[in-house]
Amino acid sequence: MLTLLFFYLLIIHRIFLIKTTELKFETSSTASQFIDLENLIGSFHTYAPVYSRLFVRNLGLTNGQQKLLKRYENIQIIPPKYMPIKDIRKINVYHEFILINNTLYDRYNQKKYLFLNLIRKKFYLAVVIPFIETQINRLETNQIYSPCHNHSNSIDLIFYSNRKHIKQFNYSNQCYANIHYISADLSKEEEGYLAGSANMWKYLFINEQFTSLSLRARGYTHFFLMEPDTRPIRSYWLDAIVEQITNGHNRESYLSTKWWMLGSIYRGTVPIENNFLHVNGNALYHLSYDFIQFLENVSIEYPYNAITTNGYDLDIFVYLFKHIDQAKNVWHKFRFTDLIQNCWHSGCNDTTVEFIYNNPNTYLVHGYKIEEKKKQESLSKKSYYFILLGVFLVIIRWFRYCCWRVYFKRNYADIWKRRFLFR
Repeated sequence: MLTLLFFYLLIIHRIFLIKTTELKFETSSTASQFIDLENLIGSFHTYAPVYSRLFVRNLGLTNGQQKLLKRYENIQIIPPKYMPIKDIRKINVYHEFILINNTLYDRYNQKKYLFLNLIRKKFYLAVVIPFIETQINRLETNQIYSPCHNHSNSIDLIFYSNRKHIKQFNYSNQCYANIHYISADLSKEEEGYLAGSANMWKYLFINEQFTSLSLRARGYTHFFLMEPDTRPIRSYWLDAIVEQITNGHNRESYLSTKWWMLGSIYRGTVPIENNFLHVNGNALYHLSYDFIQFLENVSIEYPYNAITTNGYDLDIFVYLFKHIDQAKNVWHKFRFTDLIQNCWHSGCNDTTVEFIYNNPNTYLVHGYKIEEKKKQESLSKKSYYFILLGVFLVIIRWFRYCCWRVYFKRNYADIWKRRFLFR
């Protein structure tokens, strides 16, 4: 009885403690102020007590912005004419929280946006497979390895075509909440080997207010780009991608992502000088607003057309090498991982191939050459099996022939007698 009473008192004390530490704040935001709102939320998650709550009065937020806010911890959207909340402190959307001597203050953020990557949120991942019409057959055969252990409501699969009228594929939906088919509908001027893929990639990042192709406009927090020449080499590769986001935490946890791009260093055999340090575009991306702003600056200097682009992923690092002062502040946001290995068109040498296939942390490989090597090995094994089968059939036929000759010799006289009698 005393134990039960103590337990009840502990619960009451906990509730009282929560009520006394909880702080309520209210701000308002339009669609164009969303970057300021996210900076405010990042500072709120950094310095406010864990049980505090921020109410955001919706003054014209887009659907995508509202979807994102619903995934952020302790954020609640209220309508523009919603009645004032009691015991609430109002804060300007252009401000940010700071903590001085355990007391929470706010100040004007001076447009530095230092808190955008400190937002705690539940992830919503898109696996995007971009392709052109000639690559359809590759997509339909890319289901050898099972992606996941269990279905997830936080992961979608997106087939992304350069043209309208996308063919729908017979893909398993066991791992994904939804499978979508979208089109960039590129013009002839936008298409081409490097320019076409760069333009398709660009539209996924563009500001969510201006295009329906924007992944942020659809409420995604992260996405993994998986071109048709990127193939799994192990099962549960989708779980491994999610692990890069959650970093060992529960999938339903509120987490902050401090990096922008997570992918492979160049492992091909053809020398490309310092460019080998770039992160290959088949990578995991964090759809942070400051990353999108950074990419807009890159695209201004290196427009995505056939004349200027080096490839959308290489453009980023050419830009960083050119703007060293800016690179010092953001280069750490581009990180290498063994999750995916980039063998590109040149292929990887035997030593690297052995490393890749023996590395338990590698689940995907970008590039055909390594796949062709495995196919040749597979074909040689099949040829060996066919030779064995042929030898086996020859032995069987020889054995039957020998048995028949023995039988024929033993019954030679009887056979001729029967023929004579039936004439």
